[in-house]
Amino acid sequence: MLRLLLVLLLLAAPLSAQVSRDWRPEDRVVIGDWSRINAVAASPERVFASSPTGLLVWSPLFRRWEGPFDPPVPGLLERVFAGLIDPLDNSLWLARPDGWVHYQPDIRLWDRGTVAGRVLEIAFDLAAPAEGLFIRTTAGWFIAPRGAIAGQPGRPPQQPIRPPTVEQALAANPALRMTASQFLLDPSLRPAQLTSAARSFDNLGWYLGTSGVGLLFIQDGAAVPEKLTFGLPGTVAGAVVAVPGGVWVATDREPSRPTALTFVAEDLNEFRVVTGPPATGLQFTQVRRLTALGDALWAATDNGLARFPLRDGGDPLTLDESDGLPDRRALSIGSRRGVLVAGTLHGLARVVDSVRLERLAPLFTDAAMAVAFEADSIWVATPLGPLVAVPDREDLVRPAGLEESAALRQPIYDLAWSGDTLVALAADQFLWKDPATARWTVGVPFSQVLGRLRRLVPHGDGFWVAGERGVAFTRLGQAAERPLMIDGDLPGEPYDLAVQSDYLWVATSRGLVRFRMQEIRP
Repeated sequence: MLRLLLVLLLLAAPLSAQVSRDWRPEDRVVIGDWSRINAVAASPERVFASSPTGLLVWSPLFRRWEGPFDPPVPGLLERVFAGLIDPLDNSLWLARPDGWVHYQPDIRLWDRGTVAGRVLEIAFDLAAPAEGLFIRTTAGWFIAPRGAIAGQPGRPPQQPIRPPTVEQALAANPALRMTASQFLLDPSLRPAQLTSAARSFDNLGWYLGTSGVGLLFIQDGAAVPEKLTFGLPGTVAGAVVAVPGGVWVATDREPSRPTALTFVAEDLNEFRVVTGPPATGLQFTQVRRLTALGDALWAATDNGLARFPLRDGGDPLTLDESDGLPDRRALSIGSRRGVLVAGTLHGLARVVDSVRLERLAPLFTDAAMAVAFEADSIWVATPLGPLVAVPDREDLVRPAGLEESAALRQPIYDLAWSGDTLVALAADQFLWKDPATARWTVGVPFSQVLGRLRRLVPHGDGFWVAGERGVAFTRLGQAAERPLMIDGDLPGEPYDLAVQSDYLWVATSRGLVRFRMQEIRP
């Protein structure tokens, strides 16, 4: 009964802080910055890593991640400072200054409790393991029986099992003190700290939590630990593109985080981070669009067009006005049959040979928000509606039929093909061109649900669309279906989308989200 009451209390959080659906981790995963680990604990089968926002589980046997697992109340793990494995069922106990958090991984059940005074340490008593968690506070010793919501005054443990400490790990691996400067550097090359430690269950090494480089593992006798990488090196995910096996996502530069590109494997068990040369980093702060072409990844950035070689992992090449780009503030990029075109704040350019650009429609000096190819012409999303760049024309052309309505001359933010139908995305609705008659149709508005629209990606017989407030699937002429909204399904404002057969990926202001397609597709 007490367990049921506690679960109900945990779920009684403000509505604005709850997810709008009861998501399972395999159906919805939020991938953010996991560089800070506050507590780590190792059981026979699992290694638990607790961050301020969630819980990760590492399987040493299969070398795979499980999770992340979100606590039922946001912020529940922010003040966690130690972790301990239950000797009876291998569940996880976490210490907070005001009490404890208990997580049972086999049934994915959370509960928590409070205790008088400020928590100083936690332990189990091998002489009485069934009594529960022993907690020492500034008010004395307490015992938290399993399922309790408040600690009971008690005695000290007779045969205590306490969380291992960082000092114990350093004492067992003296070389760590000498090599710390080599591995305790975050992506901005600032020193990080060891925050927690856990002895591996097989007694062959130590797991180490850090304040800037995530979870580490060091084998006994080794000098430098292995990084167990999960997550992104930043918070704001500005662009994402699907590639075989996963996605590439770009994260913005922040005061304590560098600009970065990260490959995220489809199964979330591989993360490869590109931050550029160690001395300078990447020479831009934001990426607006990403596209893959051949063995390279191209990025439209706020400081030029960047090319990243994927095969040899070399340094990126950046193209700007000196290479023929109309404006270094690149807004869009697209490719077809080996041809790559970039749109900037003041015009268009085509990449000629990977190191040089050629201006297209040089009299067009407005913003090119998106591009879409059609035969030897290029459709451009502009503030004056969809226009076309055709060979040997100095300016963009407005095709016949686009003068019929003011709605066809409104700003366009994205373009995409659905079969042989060209679709343009305005702030409130779709516009599309009939392939048989070349006539344009203005669709029904649906921004009242998603907010101002900004991105669309074709999928099957419809599109995934991102607006300022959410993401939804929709078909031409129809309303948005089953929207995924901010502060519920999405952790932050959606900026970009990528579609794979099994997953929808959403780049947001608070990380990358992976949705399992069969759970969200209408």
